[in-house]
Amino acid sequence: MRFRVQKLIRDHLPAIMRAQGLAVFDRRLGEAEFIAALKDKLLEEAQEAHEAAAPAELVDELADVMEVIQALASASGVNLDDVEARRQAKRAERGGFEARVFNAAVEASDGSPAAEYYLARPTQYPRED
Repeated sequence: MRFRVQKLIRDHLPAIMRAQGLAVFDRRLGEAEFIAALKDKLLEEAQEAHEAAAPAELVDELADVMEVIQALASASGVNLDDVEARRQAKRAERGGFEARVFNAAVEASDGSPAAEYYLARPTQYPRED
């Protein structure tokens, strides 16, 4: 039986899979394809972290998320120190998540910059009225 995979996998997996008797049909990606595949992989790993039930499972999935973040930053020419500096600046300006604030909805006046922001993202912020 042959199964379609169509996703980025870790470097050692083809050899591991072949050692298990699997036939693996892999190829190397070009730069643009690699960055796009890393972005897809980030979503996949984030979803797996979202679904993790036990603390040990969450640790494994967060490790995968971090591996993809490091690879994506490197492939994109982004320095992780710059990412960390930006994270700290945003935290200083907007705060973190310790207070557990959950926003159920927001109202904005027609024509306001905030309304335009939300209207431009209907999937992320569907209208309730």
